Amino acid sequence: MIDKDATFVLGAQDPEMREIERVVGDAGHAWVHAARGRRRCTPRTAYEADAVVRVGADLIPRPAVLAPKAPAVFVECLLRGHEPIARVDHHHPGDAGYDVTPAHYLRGSSLGQVLELLEREPTGTQRLLAASDHCLTAAYQGECPGVDPDELLFLRASWRAKLSGRTLSDVIGGILDAAKRVRAHHDSEFGEARFLDPTELPPDLAEGAAYAGLPVRYRELLPEGILKEMFKGGSPDAVEAFMQAHRAAGRPVYGNPYRGYAGTYWPGRTAPR
Repeated sequence: MIDKDATFVLGAQDPEMREIERVVGDAGHAWVHAARGRRRCTPRTAYEADAVVRVGADLIPRPAVLAPKAPAVFVECLLRGHEPIARVDHHHPGDAGYDVTPAHYLRGSSLGQVLELLEREPTGTQRLLAASDHCLTAAYQGECPGVDPDELLFLRASWRAKLSGRTLSDVIGGILDAAKRVRAHHDSEFGEARFLDPTELPPDLAEGAAYAGLPVRYRELLPEGILKEMFKGGSPDAVEAFMQAHRAAGRPVYGNPYRGYAGTYWPGRTAPR
């Protein structure tokens, strides 16, 4: 059980982190958001935070303070100048959830770890959120106890619809269509479907690939002009091979072979040939 005085420092926003924030507040703990340059951290900057903020419903970050020796729990982030009393994560070697299999997704997921720290039992929705964040492809294939793939699809599609402004039926249709396209593009020689032209990327590709249960490699152009290449749904060996190939080429790499994903960033605005 975590001391009541502990403040939770939360990393980048996603459905799981949104629920973690709600759970932490409901348990009576203070929480702040990790920030860099006075803006809430993104997945790329969450481990380079230099301050904390509070982001409200209006999405405006407001300065906050975390005393240097105040007890803090870091959730998927690091904060310069502070040493936490506990860390919750599953992204890097050494993290409590890094090598946890889909069968034990609650212990692997950050949400599940927070619930354990707070001595709370997960709800059905929390199981869906934890499984989808820790091992989405496996969850869609029925490999996570207590997680129904159809309920997972509805939850994930509802979140995507809310963020994008699309209708729920349009999102579900997009996911199913993407799954169909992934199956059609699957190359048995490479053991994956490839979508390497960022100008022709189906909007629900990654979700559709997870639903289809097939590995996918794709590239997308980020707003800041950096090309991102992702590999998702692969075996540990396939993910390791992806990461090693890009490391050998001198590109920054992140990922987790046990969770079936990896990514890298290409400099410049033009897709590599």
